[in-house]
Amino acid sequence: MKIPLLTEGESKVYQALIEIGESSVGNILKISGVSHSKIYDILKRLSEKGLVSSINKNGKQYFSPSEPSTLSAIIDDEKNKLNNIEKDMGVVIKILKSRKNISTPTNMLNSFEGIKGMKTILEKILSKLNKNDNVLILGSPKKIGEEAGGYLKDWQKRRVKKNSICKIITNKDAVSWDDKWWSESKKKKITFTKRSNSVSPAYLVITKDSVSTIYFSSKILSFTIESQDIALRYNQFFNELWKISG
Repeated sequence: MKIPLLTEGESKVYQALIEIGESSVGNILKISGVSHSKIYDILKRLSEKGLVSSINKNGKQYFSPSEPSTLSAIIDDEKNKLNNIEKDMGVVIKILKSRKNISTPTNMLNSFEGIKGMKTILEKILSKLNKNDNVLILGSPKKIGEEAGGYLKDWQKRRVKKNSICKIITNKDAVSWDDKWWSESKKKKITFTKRSNSVSPAYLVITKDSVSTIYFSSKILSFTIESQDIALRYNQFFNELWKISG
């Protein structure tokens, strides 16, 4: 029997554990029929899904299955993922509609996939920034810190050296930076930060003539629109948020 939302290997291993109960890897291999090269990866994924737990007894690891009712939690997780995708798609649609409604042929929409694409967009933004130019950043999804935190710090360091002004409204759960150069940039009034009471689904970077949106889900998706008219609207939108943020 193939269990919905589980891979074939996950389904076999989980059902084997349901049948035999707490067991070592050797017994799981015999009952499930999966290959030895894949068993630990499968058990790790099942553990991340809350379907398997483990315990070490006398130096040997044993695995136990969670109750079958736990499978319903996977459905809830998938629903949450779909809800987040729906929200992200709503933002994308809004951006695309904005582009369509502007008749000027100078508008440009570019999209990229992966961390290299994200860096391409941010490097272009940085290259155009001059002294006292403003760059506005909204949102700081936790995943962006995990996957690109080092690069973003380097980007900000280079922005500070150019004496460009940056205002940031971070997510409520964003990690604070305590680096000396970061604190000094705030004292020099070229970096301003506020913390939102909500969590933004994306990383939004706004300049005087462009709006870039970066999504961190299963993939990194980046979109940038080059339009002074659209950028002006987003600048106004950001400034309103700035007034009410903490």
